[in-house]
Amino acid sequence: MANKKILITLFLITGVLIICYVYVGSNGSLSYGEGTSSASGVLSIAGKHKVGPKKKPITSRKPKLEWKEYWKHIEERKIMGFQDEGKNVFEETNKVSQNKSTEVVGNVVNENKKVVEPPVNTILSKPDKVIVGKKKWLYDWNETKEGVEKLPLYGNWEDTTAQRIIFNRVGKCGSRSVLDVFKHLAKVNKYNMINSVIYNQTRTSEEKKNLLVSVLLKVDPPFLFQRHLHYIDFTKFGSSYVKYINIVRDPIERFTSQYYFRRFGDGKNDKSTRPFKGTEEEKYQTINECVLRKKFECSRNKLQYIIPFFCGQSPQCRFQDRTPLEIAKKNVERDFIVVGILDELENTFAVLEKMLPRFFAGAVDYMRAPGKNFVSL
Repeated sequence: MANKKILITLFLITGVLIICYVYVGSNGSLSYGEGTSSASGVLSIAGKHKVGPKKKPITSRKPKLEWKEYWKHIEERKIMGFQDEGKNVFEETNKVSQNKSTEVVGNVVNENKKVVEPPVNTILSKPDKVIVGKKKWLYDWNETKEGVEKLPLYGNWEDTTAQRIIFNRVGKCGSRSVLDVFKHLAKVNKYNMINSVIYNQTRTSEEKKNLLVSVLLKVDPPFLFQRHLHYIDFTKFGSSYVKYINIVRDPIERFTSQYYFRRFGDGKNDKSTRPFKGTEEEKYQTINECVLRKKFECSRNKLQYIIPFFCGQSPQCRFQDRTPLEIAKKNVERDFIVVGILDELENTFAVLEKMLPRFFAGAVDYMRAPGKNFVSL
């Protein structure tokens, strides 16, 4: 009898403890749920306790910074001017974009860690009209770090099969007329054309050269860059897929054209025309008078003007001997796809069409169009 009473008592006590445990646990007063206890790794799920890793708060995923793949060298980033006092402009832009709260379909936590319900009839609705920006093919660049961001960088810049052309145009060889054709074809054939606004500097400093090379190697190809510029060997910068084109003319005819252009311009009064530096008598003297009076402006070394455009930036390329010419010939054979002649401009464009159809398809037809008058300048 005594044993029976003891068993009943233990049964009742056990029942009371179970009821108390369930009651207290359901109210959460002894729950070790997330946010109610400093103990980590314990979750309360429907009154049951499970030991496991602590649940991390939901946060917005950091967007992938694809541009980082392009910047593999710190020095190159500094050269191109994308760092200011240790801060990268792309990183700053990305931080701003991350700070913007976003609302998407479903229960997504915003920057304040609050659940946002999607607005009714707004998330899944399509816009009435999608406005797509018009692609730009022509770009002007002043060859400064500040102007880099306006250029069409990246894209498929790592594709070594894509064509990259530099037209380091020789002065007074019809390049203005030629550029009219190139700019038209850039829009028709859809390639990026970078126009330098540096008009009267054929040589450049090492710093400027490094900037120029670094930027051009990041421009989205196919592209054509044009400037009055002495030849730069891109193979010395680890790139063998940048090629050149140019157009030349008889050296004496070119010199005569430049002689009078310096005095009177060509009537366009643009930034490339500088005021004549000299007396009125010197301004109005003929080229024959200049030669007979043995003026420095008309000395023999001025006939060497064309060679450095194919030889290079080195002072050696301006020597009065055959060395610059031999260097120029080797560079032409290796890096120049076409060197045309102004007196045969239509034939030059026919060759360009054949050799570089991606750029110059339709050039001859455009030249022959009514109203076009391509005169030797």
